[in-house]
Parts: sequence; C-alpha cells; structure tokens
Amino acid sequence: MTLQQWLEDSWIRQITTSKQEVANLTRVAEREIADAILHGMSADNVFVHAYNAVRTLCQVALHAAGFAVPKGMDQHLRVIESLKFTLGDQWADEAVYYDHCRRTRHKLMYDNTDVVQRKDAENLLASAQKLQSAINQWLSDKHPDMT
Repeated sequence: MTLQQWLEDSWIRQITTSKQEVANLTRVAEREIADAILHGMSADNVFVHAYNAVRTLCQVALHAAGFAVPKGMDQHLRVIESLKFTLGDQWADEAVYYDHCRRTRHKLMYDNTDVVQRKDAENLLASAQKLQSAINQWLSDKHPDMT
C-alpha cells in the first residue's frame, strides 16, 4: 500500500498544513515526553504519555506530508501505520510495535491498571525520543518549510 492508495480508499484525506500546525503538534509531543519523564510517574502513566507522544509524532509526519486521517476512521491505527510511508520502510517494524502499544494503551485507559512493567514503559519512552529525533531530522530534510 501507499499513501496514494490510502487516499483512494478514503482512509486519509489531503490537507493543507501550516508551519504553525506542525509546530503545535510538535510541542504537544514534546510535552508528552516531558510528562513521561516526570519523577514519581507510574509505569502506566509513563506508557500513556510516551504512546501519546508517538501518536502525535506520527501525526506530525502525516500532516507535513499533506494528509490527515478523518475522525472515526481507526484514527490512531492509521496515523501509526502511516509512519512506514512518511519516514520510510525502515520504520515498518516500529509501526508494528507502536500498534501493539496502541492496544496496550487502550487496556490502560479503559479496562485495567498495572498493565505494563516499568521496563516496557521506559522502552516506549526511549522509542518515542528516538522517533522525535527522526521526525525532526525528516522535517529538516524533506519539509524544511515546516520547521
């Protein structure tokens, strides 16, 4: 699949993105990472904040590429899956990992507590920080008008 095929299947829509919108989303991701590293945060909350950062960073890339997922269209799943199209196939395994985290986050938010171990939360946080660096570099390289 490609983003063009997603567009044809109405899984995404074309948008006109502004530098300000990308900056706002980037700041949301930065805030989520900063919240995830606050001292005394439970493993569940570290995980949720790290997941929110990942999802938002994927959204940054998708919006910078000129697309958005319509509300109610498996938005979290599609935004995460889009990473392999925006940043490239080298992120396909991470997209699978992030989808697993998406399902875990759902359990945390709606079904249960103490779902993740501290190490799992820290791994997701480290991955979010790695993604943040990659997105920043990608924006500089591919979409300098958005930085």
